Amino acid sequence: MTRLWVNSDIIIEEIARTISRLLNNIALGLDGILNKALKTYRPLIAPWLADIARVCFTIGYYLQLRRSIMTVILRKEGKADYLIPGSYRPIALENTFSKILEKVIADRIADMAKEHALLL
Repeated sequence: MTRLWVNSDIIIEEIARTISRLLNNIALGLDGILNKALKTYRPLIAPWLADIARVCFTIGYYLQLRRSIMTVILRKEGKADYLIPGSYRPIALENTFSKILEKVIADRIADMAKEHALLL
């Protein structure tokens, strides 16, 4: 049942709005696509991404996208001892398209929760 709800019309405006809210200065994902590039070309790519999103949800491919996450460990600057685990921070590198789809779904869930007064 949830799958049908997700399949229902991923619209271009949702994709465009989600892209416009992406942060610029973050680590590249596994696909190497800059969020700034997505924002620059948003009017051109939003229709294509909406079509791709519909197909991904129709065939159930979204779960495959979610599996493509890599975590890298970076040193925190200015630490005296790098033998201490707290001197490092993990960064999750995620497929850029997966991030967009995840945010679209999260927004839909939040909207439904508000509409049905599920959150107080």
